[in-house]
Amino acid sequence: MSALRVLLVDDEPSHLITLAANLELEGMQSFTADSGEAALALMAEQCFDLVLTDVRMPGISGVELFRQIRQLHPELPVVLMTGFAVESLMEEAMREGAFAVLAKPFDISRVLPLLVQAGQRPTTLIIDSSQEEAAQAAEALHKLGIRARAVFDEASAEQVLRDTAVDICVVDLLMATGGSPPLLDRMKQINPQLAFIAISGHDLPELVRKLGGSGALTWLRKPITASLLARTIAAARGSKVARR
Repeated sequence: MSALRVLLVDDEPSHLITLAANLELEGMQSFTADSGEAALALMAEQCFDLVLTDVRMPGISGVELFRQIRQLHPELPVVLMTGFAVESLMEEAMREGAFAVLAKPFDISRVLPLLVQAGQRPTTLIIDSSQEEAAQAAEALHKLGIRARAVFDEASAEQVLRDTAVDICVVDLLMATGGSPPLLDRMKQINPQLAFIAISGHDLPELVRKLGGSGALTWLRKPITASLLARTIAAARGSKVARR
């Protein structure tokens, strides 16, 4: 397997140098740009597996860079970095399909697994007995550049986990807690690193509590917009770094 080609974009030279050195030590190929404009120029000349960019930069911001990349390469993962606790542009990018957002400063050793994961372009698995709703959600995520696959029964879900690189599972709340052992526990046995987003059309406090105790990340109530689901997926990926 060839080394991941990562484009690093930051207007802080010291941070850029540190990131590049650490990625090279991990066997990745790092390429640097000190502005959004320079990044686009590099991308016109060569291909990359992943882009890691700061949000606030003079000229083209990281979010605007993300949007232009999305137009040129819809499925290219873009991870954003920000040193600001409240960043409206960051929220917009997450809703538009950014892979994840990282808070600066961060421990590079905790970020490296996320970058490897992003470079592998993992799939979001959607599990719902409502075939129409699951298929619509997967299609909506595809339009945002997020790889997604919909399944409608437990056996199919488990098979996809065995055959495909899945990092996020969006699962109907009742299905997640059904079976003996529950589907959620069986999925965690197949992939212990899997993060869960539970969805439901009803308020089911006991099941929500049970799911939370089993390690699910969060839950959303139907109907769910594509932008909200995309934002929750990006937040889930970022929080996996924070939890390590």
